[in-house]
Amino acid sequence: MSEQRAVIIGAGPAGLTAAYELLTRTSIKPVVLEKSEYMGGISRTVNHNGNRIDIGGHRFFSKSDRVMQWWLRMLPLQAVENGATAIEYHGARRLIASSASGPDPAVEDRVMLLRPRKSRIYYLRRFFDYPVTLSLATLRKLGLWRTIKIGMGSLRSALLPLREERTLEHFFINRFGRELYSTFFKAYTEKVWGVPCSEISAEWGAQRIKGLSLWATLLHALRKAFGSSRRNVAQKDTQTSLIEQFLYPKFGPGQMWRKWPGR
Repeated sequence: MSEQRAVIIGAGPAGLTAAYELLTRTSIKPVVLEKSEYMGGISRTVNHNGNRIDIGGHRFFSKSDRVMQWWLRMLPLQAVENGATAIEYHGARRLIASSASGPDPAVEDRVMLLRPRKSRIYYLRRFFDYPVTLSLATLRKLGLWRTIKIGMGSLRSALLPLREERTLEHFFINRFGRELYSTFFKAYTEKVWGVPCSEISAEWGAQRIKGLSLWATLLHALRKAFGSSRRNVAQKDTQTSLIEQFLYPKFGPGQMWRKWPGR
C-alpha cells in the first residue's frame, strides 16, 4: 500500500509525457487509461497500407526551452549543412549539441527533421496558402471583387466587432471579417472537427489560434517582404500560427509517442 500511483486519463501527448516524466523523475507509478486502441491522440500517425498519414498537421514548435529540449532528447536533430543549428530563446543564443554530426535521415530513423511549412487549402479549384497570406498570388486567385469584399468585411469587424464573442464563429468574424470567415475558415473548420463553428466555444479559437488575425497576417507579410531574411529554429518573435520553419519526426508526429528500442 506504500506504492504511489497516478492515474492519467488519455494516452495523448500530454498524458504520455506526464507518464514518462513520472517514471523517470519520481517513484510514482503512472497508470494511463485510453479508451481507444491507439496512442498519441490526435497527434498520432496512422499507417495505412504502408502510407503514413497524420491526424492533422502537427508542428513540433514551442517557445518553451524545456519542451524543445525534451523533444530533441527523444529524437536528435538531423545533420545540417552548416554543421550547427542556432536556436535563440529570450535573447540568448546557443547551438544544439551534436547537430554538426547529427543523424542522417537517409539512413537513420530516430531523427527529428527541420522542415519548412507548406499548408494549403483547396478552394475555387485552386490551392491557397494557409494560414492565408496576403500575396499577389492569393489576390489573383480570389479576384478583385472577392478581395474587396474581404477587405470591407475585415474593416467592418475592426470598427464594429461583435460584442458577445460566445462561439468560434464570432471569434473568426471579429478577427477576419464575415466574408473571409465564410470564404475559408467555416467549411475548413467544420470538415476537420465535424462540428458547426456556431457550436464550438470561442475559447477553443483563443487557445488554438491565439493572436492571429488578418492584421497580424498583413504585418507578417510586410515583415517578410521588407525585413531580414535571417531565421532560426526558435522564432520567438513570430506568431505561432505563422511559423514557417519547424521540427518534424521522420515518420510523423506519432513517432514521438511510440517506444523505440534502447530509449
